[in-house]
Amino acid sequence: MNRPASKNEMENSIELLGSIQRAEASEDLLPRIEQRIDRAKNNVVPMFLVKVAAATFICLFSAQLYLLSNPTEKDNLNQIIHTADNTLYYE
Repeated sequence: MNRPASKNEMENSIELLGSIQRAEASEDLLPRIEQRIDRAKNNVVPMFLVKVAAATFICLFSAQLYLLSNPTEKDNLNQIIHTADNTLYYE
């Protein structure tokens, strides 16, 4: 870095960086950004609905576990489901 050529290259680079002009933003840029942020905030699902969905899932899952863990006896099943006895019609 002590070479005069590298010092000149560095000075040229610094001069080039100094000549860069600042970018100007349009006047409607900030409102557009704020509008996009507001839209992103509105797309969030409310926590109340998440809690309701979770509670419903837990209740249905618990009911299913309860019903599957208590096997019904054949007699109890026959009391629930009435079958028609059609033996008289096939004689």
